[in-house]
Amino acid sequence: MYVVKLPHTGMPGNPRNVGIQMARGKYIAFLDSDDLFTKTALEEFSTLAEKFQADVVRFDGYFKLWDGKARSIDAPEMTDFNELTNPKNQSVKLMRKEPLDKPTLESPDIGERVQNWLRPSVFGFWSTWLFFYRRDFLITNQIQFPTMPTVEDAPFAFEALCLAKTYLNASGTVCIIRPRKGSIMRDGGIITLEQQIHKRGGLIKTAFNEFERIMSRVPYFAEHPDVRYAVLEWVGARRFPIIKKQYAKDHPVHELNEYIKKEFHPDDAPLAAYMFNSLCQKLLRIDELEAKLAAPK
Repeated sequence: MYVVKLPHTGMPGNPRNVGIQMARGKYIAFLDSDDLFTKTALEEFSTLAEKFQADVVRFDGYFKLWDGKARSIDAPEMTDFNELTNPKNQSVKLMRKEPLDKPTLESPDIGERVQNWLRPSVFGFWSTWLFFYRRDFLITNQIQFPTMPTVEDAPFAFEALCLAKTYLNASGTVCIIRPRKGSIMRDGGIITLEQQIHKRGGLIKTAFNEFERIMSRVPYFAEHPDVRYAVLEWVGARRFPIIKKQYAKDHPVHELNEYIKKEFHPDDAPLAAYMFNSLCQKLLRIDELEAKLAAPK
């Protein structure tokens, strides 16, 4: 085992990228510092990867402790193995609304794969600890995590989905999640509205650019611009409502507008494409509703 000490950035992507380069095993699995693998997780992953010769193996379930209620890092139960593995403290969470009854290979058709990604009932979630990767697949395709404080695993998982020759979905629970106060996903240290918009806005811009970069690698998206825009819409639909939900109710619209104009720039092509496409869809919807209202009853 090698322990590598890196400068603290508050972002998980770079340490994972270093790990990919330094690893010498055939397969790679990622585990956040808050979490644990089940006793048989790596065995289950590797057995399926070998059986199906898969570039990627993805499980669809995990155990969440204490009904998701976050604990302090120094709480005794956070390091008590018996407490962590006690079934009474664990609840099973499935990423799919349509669980699999057996390991299933994704279609080799990229269009079908992307449509599955866009359907939460099918793909569900993309956290890194649900996946097991063949290392030479990641190295050969130069798949790396982007520099993002959160949700960096989404573009990484999407790129792997688009480039893998053999992609296996499996049903099972392989990870135990310890909800921790003060984690990156829960950190509430940012104070001002401008800082909040900057953090969220930067994340949105990076997410759009990362997905656009990935799609530019795959000829399918150039041939199917409608699917390309559907992916950008998927990104926007998951990021923009956060700004609206968290800040719009507490701040005047004109105040939010000023900060958003500072944060976003019209030269950002993927973002502009998403905004234009969304506007056109809304205008078409308005035309449809007006036509219905004008129709004789």
